[in-house]
Amino acid sequence: MRKPAIFLALLLLAMSGARAQADLPAPLSKFAGSLVDLPREPSTLRGRIYVPAHSSLLVRDGSTRLDLSVTLSVQNTSETGTLVIERIDYFNVDGQVIDRYLPRAIALKPYGAIQIVIPQQDIRGGLGANFVIDWSSPEAIDEPYLEAIMIGGPGTQGHSFVSVGRKVSRP
Repeated sequence: MRKPAIFLALLLLAMSGARAQADLPAPLSKFAGSLVDLPREPSTLRGRIYVPAHSSLLVRDGSTRLDLSVTLSVQNTSETGTLVIERIDYFNVDGQVIDRYLPRAIALKPYGAIQIVIPQQDIRGGLGANFVIDWSSPEAIDEPYLEAIMIGGPGTQGHSFVSVGRKVSRP
């Protein structure tokens, strides 16, 4: 009688972990181990972070465009608290949404992280691309750390730099 009870308990544990990972968009499926179930408690802490993502830059005399790959990194800086990511939207230079990466909110476990990659050949963002990320938590936690890492260059010449996210007002 004990073996079926242990099996049932293990099955329930596996199913609860699967719920946290169900319906993940393809770019986030690699990070399923960083996710946990959404907290049951209501969020008491909310924030919004704006991250410049320079997918293209004008170089030389301003007539040459340099296209770069962009990696958005979202990191939960809390050792004990859950970070809920409610929105990751990618905007172009005109301020129009190009992609919405989350069909539903996800929760990052303590010190968990996810990344979104914009390939170098994806130039839809243009010269002023950016991400807007809405986050929350049911408990007091440190703000998440967000940055965009841009890498690329023509031929054997390479360029790389980082753009750190900035806290902005959330309506």
